[in-house]
Amino acid sequence: MEEDFPQQVQFQALADAEGFILAFPQGYAFPGNEGEWQLNTDTDRRHDVEFVTAMIDDIASQHSIDSNRVYATGYSLGSMFSYEVACHMSDTFAAIASYAGTMPVSPAACQPQRFAPIMHLHGTEDSIIAYGNTWGWKSWDEVGTMMDIPSLVDYWKGKYNCQNSSETSAGGATHFVHDTCDQGAQVEHHRVDATGHEWPESINGTSTHQVIWSFLSRYTL
Repeated sequence: MEEDFPQQVQFQALADAEGFILAFPQGYAFPGNEGEWQLNTDTDRRHDVEFVTAMIDDIASQHSIDSNRVYATGYSLGSMFSYEVACHMSDTFAAIASYAGTMPVSPAACQPQRFAPIMHLHGTEDSIIAYGNTWGWKSWDEVGTMMDIPSLVDYWKGKYNCQNSSETSAGGATHFVHDTCDQGAQVEHHRVDATGHEWPESINGTSTHQVIWSFLSRYTL
């Protein structure tokens, strides 16, 4: 089977075993978007947020779902859009995990009423979305400079007022945990050494899809 998402076969086997539903929306290059997903949501630019809301409503109309356990994950540009979810849809998504994305240094709007737990994974050798440097987002002035990954993690740690931090290094990766945050939120980060933009099959011996699910499944609304 041709995969539309990294480790899609593994995610689908996990969904069958755990009893959850997977959805793989494809972004559309709508005029004015920065790409296939909108990265500067505000009160006048909400079409992708509205699309995701409609998608969830459509799934719920056809299947029995637990609305307290809806999660988001994304890769690359989809990872970037996951931060639009954190900013604007945290009352819908219980937790968010993403690989190889970032967000604007100056987002158009990001004042979530609920603090959704976040996990970010990123390779230190990513040549497309740099780990340690800010960079300009193509030609769209609305988005502007994009955060380096340590700053991205610090942004959410600060927004959530996390009071405690720890890190553990093993197997070519470092796992950062920022907890004791407001609203019981948590911010985690896996820094994966000697890895580029490509999705890693595993992190410290655990399949990447399982690392993501183990984080997400801990949380409910």
